[in-house]
Amino acid sequence: MVLQSLKASAWGARTLSDLTYSYTALVNWLPKHTEEKLCIEFNNQREENASKAIINSCPFELPKRLWEHLVKKANVDDSVRWADLPKKNANQLINCLINDEYKVQGKTTFKEEFVTCGGINLKEIDLTKMESKIVPNLFFAGEVIDVDGITGGFNFQNAWSTAWVVAQTLNSQP
Repeated sequence: MVLQSLKASAWGARTLSDLTYSYTALVNWLPKHTEEKLCIEFNNQREENASKAIINSCPFELPKRLWEHLVKKANVDDSVRWADLPKKNANQLINCLINDEYKVQGKTTFKEEFVTCGGINLKEIDLTKMESKIVPNLFFAGEVIDVDGITGGFNFQNAWSTAWVVAQTLNSQP
């Protein structure tokens, strides 16, 4: 799951930048369940766990605090039992489980994101020397270049390899 998130963040970096980091994130907490399956599961809970408080009786493999958050987000009171769950709240909870929405405004508080995109266009660089085609004796390496890769070492390799090419070029000059 984490690797998929990192891949998505690498691929989506330009899109997020274009959106000025303002968008709605949709989360399906139970990707193996459909709305119909959840309705059936909720009916089973009404029968099998009728007297249990919903907030304390999660029928899915979700962290306790996440379940509590989603139950509250669906406006289900802490004391509501499975047998007493109103249809409106059941529908809200099902929606929270498979179509949860979160508004995103900007980057994190500390601006620590490590996914970057953009930089010097490769068409403006002599790749055999990593030298600018526009400004002589100006060399580029690493993340200043517009090269994006899936997280997992690609960016490090790009930084090391382009720096090596620059060093070789400078060492070969008189």
